[in-house]
Amino acid sequence: MRLLFALILLLSFGSAQAALNTESLPAGSVAIIGVDIAAFRASKIGQALEKSGGMKAKELEASRKLSEQLGIDPKNDLHDLVVAIYPGADGKVAEKNASGVVLIRGKFLPARINSFGQANSLPSKTVGKHQAWEASAFIEKLSGEKPSEDAKDAYVVAHSESLVVIASAEFLERALAAADRKEKSAQFPAAVAAKFAAAQNSWVTLYADATKMEKSKGDVGIEALSLVLGENATDLQLAIGAGFVSAEKASTTRKQITGLQAIAVIGLSDDDDKSPEEKENMALLAELVQKIGIGGEGKQVTLDLDYPADKAVKAIVKIVEQAEKTRATPAAK
Repeated sequence: MRLLFALILLLSFGSAQAALNTESLPAGSVAIIGVDIAAFRASKIGQALEKSGGMKAKELEASRKLSEQLGIDPKNDLHDLVVAIYPGADGKVAEKNASGVVLIRGKFLPARINSFGQANSLPSKTVGKHQAWEASAFIEKLSGEKPSEDAKDAYVVAHSESLVVIASAEFLERALAAADRKEKSAQFPAAVAAKFAAAQNSWVTLYADATKMEKSKGDVGIEALSLVLGENATDLQLAIGAGFVSAEKASTTRKQITGLQAIAVIGLSDDDDKSPEEKENMALLAELVQKIGIGGEGKQVTLDLDYPADKAVKAIVKIVEQAEKTRATPAAK
Protein backbone atom coordinates (compact mmCIF):
# COMPACT_ATOMS: atom_id res chain seq x y z
CA MET A 1 0.00 0.00 0.00
CA ARG A 2 2.79 2.44 0.83
CA LEU A 3 4.35 1.87 -2.56
CA LEU A 4 1.18 3.06 -4.25
CA PHE A 5 1.21 6.27 -2.27
CA ALA A 6 4.88 6.86 -3.04
CA LEU A 7 4.09 6.82 -6.74
CA ILE A 8 1.02 9.01 -6.20
CA LEU A 9 3.19 11.67 -4.57
CA LEU A 10 5.69 11.48 -7.40
CA LEU A 11 3.00 11.99 -10.04
CA SER A 12 0.87 14.59 -8.28
CA PHE A 13 2.83 17.78 -9.03
CA GLY A 14 0.31 19.02 -11.54
CA SER A 15 -3.22 19.96 -12.41
CA ALA A 16 -6.58 18.25 -12.41
CA GLN A 17 -10.16 18.90 -13.30
CA ALA A 18 -13.23 19.51 -11.15
CA ALA A 19 -15.63 16.98 -9.63
CA LEU A 20 -14.86 13.51 -8.35
CA ASN A 21 -14.91 11.03 -11.23
CA THR A 22 -14.96 7.33 -10.32
CA GLU A 23 -15.42 6.00 -13.85
CA SER A 24 -13.15 3.02 -14.58
CA LEU A 25 -12.80 2.03 -10.92
CA PRO A 26 -13.70 -1.56 -10.08
CA ALA A 27 -16.76 -2.01 -7.84
CA GLY A 28 -16.37 -2.83 -4.16
CA SER A 29 -14.08 -0.10 -2.84
CA VAL A 30 -14.20 0.68 0.88
CA ALA A 31 -12.39 4.02 0.71
CA ILE A 32 -11.89 6.60 -2.02
CA ILE A 33 -9.92 9.83 -2.10
CA GLY A 34 -10.25 12.25 -5.00
CA VAL A 35 -7.87 15.18 -5.48
CA ASP A 36 -8.55 18.05 -7.87
CA ILE A 37 -5.19 19.77 -8.03
CA ALA A 38 -6.23 22.16 -10.80
CA ALA A 39 -9.05 23.64 -8.76
CA PHE A 40 -6.70 24.00 -5.82
CA ARG A 41 -3.99 25.67 -7.89
CA ALA A 42 -6.57 28.11 -9.28
CA SER A 43 -8.00 28.95 -5.84
CA LYS A 44 -6.92 31.86 -3.67
CA ILE A 45 -5.45 29.53 -1.09
CA GLY A 46 -3.61 27.41 -3.64
CA GLN A 47 -2.09 30.43 -5.34
CA ALA A 48 -1.05 31.93 -2.01
CA LEU A 49 0.62 28.74 -0.87
CA GLU A 50 2.45 28.36 -4.16
CA LYS A 51 3.74 31.92 -3.91
CA SER A 52 4.68 31.71 -0.25
CA GLY A 53 6.37 28.33 -0.30
CA GLY A 54 7.40 27.92 -3.90
CA MET A 55 8.44 24.52 -5.20
CA LYS A 56 11.16 22.88 -3.15
CA ALA A 57 14.26 21.50 -4.85
CA LYS A 58 12.98 17.92 -4.52
CA GLU A 59 9.66 18.84 -6.14
CA LEU A 60 11.38 20.71 -8.95
CA GLU A 61 13.57 17.69 -9.62
CA ALA A 62 10.53 15.37 -9.70
CA SER A 63 8.80 17.75 -12.09
CA ARG A 64 11.86 17.85 -14.35
CA LYS A 65 12.11 14.06 -14.47
CA LEU A 66 8.42 13.66 -15.32
CA SER A 67 8.88 16.04 -18.23
CA GLU A 68 12.20 14.79 -19.54
CA GLN A 69 11.73 11.05 -19.10
CA LEU A 70 7.99 10.50 -19.48
CA GLY A 71 6.94 13.49 -21.55
CA ILE A 72 4.53 14.70 -18.85
CA ASP A 73 4.14 18.42 -18.22
CA PRO A 74 3.15 18.44 -14.52
CA LYS A 75 1.30 21.76 -14.73
CA ASN A 76 -0.85 20.91 -17.72
CA ASP A 77 -0.99 17.18 -18.37
CA LEU A 78 -2.21 15.75 -15.05
CA HIS A 79 -5.95 16.30 -14.72
CA ASP A 80 -7.49 14.03 -12.13
CA LEU A 81 -6.29 11.75 -9.37
CA VAL A 82 -8.46 9.13 -7.66
CA VAL A 83 -7.26 6.57 -5.12
CA ALA A 84 -9.44 3.59 -4.14
CA ILE A 85 -8.80 0.98 -1.47
CA TYR A 86 -10.25 -2.54 -1.65
CA PRO A 87 -10.53 -5.12 1.15
CA GLY A 88 -8.73 -8.44 1.36
CA ALA A 89 -10.31 -11.85 1.05
CA ASP A 90 -11.91 -11.53 4.50
CA GLY A 91 -13.68 -8.31 3.49
CA LYS A 92 -11.49 -6.17 5.76
CA VAL A 93 -8.72 -3.64 5.19
CA ALA A 94 -5.48 -3.98 7.14
CA GLU A 95 -1.83 -3.06 6.61
CA LYS A 96 -1.03 -6.28 4.75
CA ASN A 97 -4.54 -7.21 3.70
CA ALA A 98 -5.79 -4.71 1.14
CA SER A 99 -5.42 -3.66 -2.47
CA GLY A 100 -5.21 -0.24 -4.03
CA VAL A 101 -6.04 1.25 -7.41
CA VAL A 102 -4.98 4.70 -8.56
CA LEU A 103 -6.41 6.36 -11.66
CA ILE A 104 -4.54 9.34 -13.06
CA ARG A 105 -6.36 11.09 -15.89
CA GLY A 106 -4.73 13.59 -18.19
CA LYS A 107 -2.63 13.72 -21.33
CA PHE A 108 -0.08 10.93 -21.68
CA LEU A 109 2.21 9.36 -24.24
CA PRO A 110 1.91 5.60 -23.65
CA ALA A 111 4.69 4.83 -26.14
CA ARG A 112 7.01 7.24 -24.30
CA ILE A 113 6.19 5.71 -20.91
CA ASN A 114 6.67 2.19 -22.21
CA SER A 115 9.91 3.19 -23.90
CA PHE A 116 11.18 4.44 -20.54
CA GLY A 117 10.55 1.02 -19.06
CA GLN A 118 12.09 -0.82 -22.00
CA ALA A 119 15.15 1.41 -22.19
CA ASN A 120 15.88 0.80 -18.54
CA SER A 121 15.12 -2.94 -18.73
CA LEU A 122 12.50 -2.64 -15.99
CA PRO A 123 10.64 -5.82 -15.01
CA SER A 124 7.16 -6.04 -16.50
CA LYS A 125 4.40 -8.36 -17.63
CA THR A 126 1.70 -8.27 -20.26
CA VAL A 127 -1.93 -8.12 -19.14
CA GLY A 128 -4.22 -8.39 -22.13
CA LYS A 129 -3.16 -5.64 -24.51
CA HIS A 130 -1.37 -3.66 -21.80
CA GLN A 131 2.25 -3.56 -20.65
CA ALA A 132 2.48 -3.41 -16.85
CA TRP A 133 5.70 -2.21 -15.23
CA GLU A 134 6.70 -3.13 -11.68
CA ALA A 135 6.10 0.06 -9.74
CA SER A 136 9.00 -0.40 -7.32
CA ALA A 137 11.56 -0.52 -10.15
CA PHE A 138 9.72 2.21 -12.05
CA ILE A 139 9.81 4.57 -9.06
CA GLU A 140 13.44 3.87 -8.30
CA LYS A 141 14.57 4.52 -11.86
CA LEU A 142 12.44 7.63 -12.24
CA SER A 143 13.06 9.22 -8.85
CA GLY A 144 16.42 7.79 -7.88
CA GLU A 145 14.95 6.74 -4.52
CA LYS A 146 14.58 3.13 -3.45
CA PRO A 147 11.04 2.29 -2.25
CA SER A 148 10.51 0.52 1.06
CA GLU A 149 11.37 -3.17 0.75
CA ASP A 150 8.28 -4.27 2.66
CA ALA A 151 5.95 -2.28 0.41
CA LYS A 152 3.36 -4.35 -1.40
CA ASP A 153 4.04 -4.95 -5.09
CA ALA A 154 2.19 -2.81 -7.58
CA TYR A 155 2.26 -2.11 -11.30
CA VAL A 156 2.15 1.00 -13.47
CA VAL A 157 0.22 0.85 -16.76
CA ALA A 158 -0.03 3.57 -19.42
CA HIS A 159 -3.58 2.48 -20.24
CA SER A 160 -4.31 5.11 -22.88
CA GLU A 161 -3.51 8.67 -23.89
CA SER A 162 -5.87 9.86 -21.16
CA LEU A 163 -5.37 7.34 -18.35
CA VAL A 164 -2.57 5.84 -16.27
CA VAL A 165 -3.49 3.01 -13.91
CA ILE A 166 -1.51 1.99 -10.84
CA ALA A 167 -2.71 -1.14 -9.06
CA SER A 168 -1.67 -3.69 -6.48
CA ALA A 169 -0.33 -6.85 -8.12
CA GLU A 170 -3.20 -9.11 -7.07
CA PHE A 171 -5.77 -6.55 -8.23
CA LEU A 172 -4.12 -5.58 -11.51
CA GLU A 173 -6.21 -7.66 -13.94
CA ARG A 174 -9.45 -6.55 -12.34
CA ALA A 175 -8.37 -2.90 -12.39
CA LEU A 176 -7.42 -3.00 -16.07
CA ALA A 177 -10.62 -4.81 -17.02
CA ALA A 178 -12.65 -2.08 -15.30
CA ALA A 179 -10.65 0.60 -17.09
CA ASP A 180 -11.06 -1.15 -20.46
CA ARG A 181 -14.85 -1.12 -20.18
CA LYS A 182 -14.97 2.28 -18.43
CA GLU A 183 -16.86 0.72 -15.56
CA LYS A 184 -19.42 2.92 -13.83
CA SER A 185 -20.11 1.30 -10.48
CA ALA A 186 -21.81 2.96 -7.53
CA GLN A 187 -18.98 3.58 -5.06
CA PHE A 188 -20.86 5.52 -2.36
CA PRO A 189 -24.16 5.50 -0.50
CA ALA A 190 -26.76 7.66 -2.28
CA ALA A 191 -26.57 10.51 0.24
CA VAL A 192 -22.78 10.72 -0.05
CA ALA A 193 -22.93 10.53 -3.85
CA ALA A 194 -25.36 13.47 -3.88
CA LYS A 195 -23.11 15.42 -1.51
CA PHE A 196 -20.09 14.88 -3.74
CA ALA A 197 -22.03 15.70 -6.93
CA ALA A 198 -23.04 19.03 -5.44
CA ALA A 199 -19.47 19.91 -4.44
CA GLN A 200 -18.36 21.36 -7.76
CA ASN A 201 -15.77 23.63 -6.14
CA SER A 202 -14.04 20.96 -4.08
CA TRP A 203 -10.33 20.15 -4.15
CA VAL A 204 -10.48 17.06 -1.98
CA THR A 205 -13.23 14.49 -1.49
CA LEU A 206 -13.00 11.44 0.73
CA TYR A 207 -15.27 8.57 1.70
CA ALA A 208 -14.43 5.60 3.91
CA ASP A 209 -16.54 2.69 5.10
CA ALA A 210 -15.02 2.31 8.56
CA THR A 211 -16.84 -0.96 9.22
CA LYS A 212 -14.41 -2.58 6.77
CA MET A 213 -11.32 -1.15 8.45
CA GLU A 214 -9.21 -2.89 11.06
CA LYS A 215 -10.25 -1.58 14.47
CA SER A 216 -7.65 0.30 16.48
CA LYS A 217 -7.37 0.43 20.26
CA GLY A 218 -8.74 3.96 20.22
CA ASP A 219 -11.74 3.14 18.05
CA VAL A 220 -14.56 5.63 18.73
CA GLY A 221 -17.31 3.79 16.89
CA ILE A 222 -17.29 5.51 13.49
CA GLU A 223 -19.03 3.52 10.76
CA ALA A 224 -18.59 5.90 7.82
CA LEU A 225 -16.70 9.11 7.12
CA SER A 226 -16.99 11.66 4.32
CA LEU A 227 -15.15 14.91 3.66
CA VAL A 228 -15.35 17.72 1.13
CA LEU A 229 -12.83 20.56 1.10
CA GLY A 230 -12.85 23.43 -1.37
CA GLU A 231 -13.39 27.11 -2.02
CA ASN A 232 -16.19 29.07 -3.64
CA ALA A 233 -15.97 32.66 -4.89
CA THR A 234 -15.60 34.05 -1.36
CA ASP A 235 -15.12 31.32 1.24
CA LEU A 236 -13.02 28.35 2.20
CA GLN A 237 -15.50 25.51 2.68
CA LEU A 238 -15.13 22.31 4.68
CA ALA A 239 -17.81 19.71 5.30
CA ILE A 240 -17.15 16.56 7.31
CA GLY A 241 -19.77 13.96 8.09
CA ALA A 242 -19.38 10.90 10.31
CA GLY A 243 -21.84 8.13 11.05
CA PHE A 244 -21.51 6.29 14.38
CA VAL A 245 -22.60 2.91 15.67
CA SER A 246 -24.98 4.55 18.13
CA ALA A 247 -26.57 7.89 18.97
CA GLU A 248 -24.77 7.76 22.33
CA LYS A 249 -21.36 7.51 20.67
CA ALA A 250 -22.24 10.38 18.33
CA SER A 251 -23.44 12.57 21.19
CA THR A 252 -20.27 11.90 23.19
CA THR A 253 -18.14 12.80 20.17
CA ARG A 254 -20.02 16.06 19.58
CA LYS A 255 -19.43 17.05 23.20
CA GLN A 256 -15.75 16.13 23.02
CA ILE A 257 -15.19 18.14 19.84
CA THR A 258 -17.02 21.13 21.33
CA GLY A 259 -14.75 20.93 24.38
CA LEU A 260 -11.61 20.71 22.27
CA GLN A 261 -12.77 23.68 20.23
CA ALA A 262 -13.24 25.75 23.40
CA ILE A 263 -9.81 24.74 24.73
CA ALA A 264 -8.18 25.68 21.42
CA VAL A 265 -9.81 29.10 21.42
CA ILE A 266 -8.72 29.73 25.01
CA GLY A 267 -5.17 28.68 24.18
CA LEU A 268 -5.05 30.96 21.15
CA SER A 269 -6.41 33.83 23.24
CA ASP A 270 -3.51 33.62 25.68
CA ASP A 271 -1.30 36.16 23.94
CA ASP A 272 0.66 37.48 26.92
CA ASP A 273 4.29 38.24 26.07
CA LYS A 274 3.54 37.87 22.36
CA SER A 275 4.65 40.30 19.69
CA PRO A 276 2.00 42.33 17.81
CA GLU A 277 2.43 40.06 14.80
CA GLU A 278 2.04 36.90 16.90
CA LYS A 279 -1.07 38.33 18.55
CA GLU A 280 -2.59 39.07 15.17
CA ASN A 281 -1.84 35.55 13.95
CA MET A 282 -3.30 33.93 17.05
CA ALA A 283 -6.45 36.03 16.85
CA LEU A 284 -6.89 35.01 13.23
CA LEU A 285 -6.53 31.32 14.03
CA ALA A 286 -8.86 31.65 17.02
CA GLU A 287 -11.51 33.17 14.78
CA LEU A 288 -11.13 30.34 12.26
CA VAL A 289 -11.49 27.68 14.98
CA GLN A 290 -14.58 29.42 16.37
CA LYS A 291 -16.20 29.39 12.93
CA ILE A 292 -16.24 25.59 12.79
CA GLY A 293 -19.84 24.50 13.21
CA ILE A 294 -20.43 21.28 15.14
CA GLY A 295 -23.74 19.56 14.52
CA GLY A 296 -25.60 16.44 13.54
CA GLU A 297 -28.47 14.42 14.99
CA GLY A 298 -28.90 10.85 16.11
CA LYS A 299 -25.95 8.77 14.91
CA GLN A 300 -24.54 11.60 12.77
CA VAL A 301 -21.83 14.14 13.59
CA THR A 302 -21.05 17.01 11.23
CA LEU A 303 -18.34 19.65 11.09
CA ASP A 304 -18.82 22.59 8.74
CA LEU A 305 -16.71 25.62 7.99
CA ASP A 306 -17.41 28.61 5.77
CA TYR A 307 -14.63 31.10 6.30
CA PRO A 308 -13.60 34.09 4.19
CA ALA A 309 -10.96 32.85 1.77
CA ASP A 310 -8.84 35.99 2.12
CA LYS A 311 -8.60 35.46 5.88
CA ALA A 312 -7.98 31.76 5.43
CA VAL A 313 -5.14 32.56 3.04
CA LYS A 314 -3.52 34.78 5.63
CA ALA A 315 -3.89 32.20 8.40
CA ILE A 316 -2.64 29.28 6.32
CA VAL A 317 0.33 31.21 4.93
CA LYS A 318 1.32 32.11 8.49
CA ILE A 319 1.18 28.44 9.47
CA VAL A 320 3.31 27.47 6.48
CA GLU A 321 5.84 30.20 7.22
CA GLN A 322 6.09 29.12 10.85
CA ALA A 323 6.55 25.49 9.81
CA GLU A 324 9.34 26.52 7.43
CA LYS A 325 11.06 28.44 10.22
CA THR A 326 10.77 25.45 12.56
CA ARG A 327 12.27 23.09 9.95
CA ALA A 328 15.10 25.51 9.22
CA THR A 329 16.08 26.00 12.86
CA PRO A 330 17.95 22.68 13.45
CA ALA A 331 19.94 23.14 10.23
CA ALA A 332 21.09 26.55 11.40
CA LYS A 333 22.66 25.16 14.56
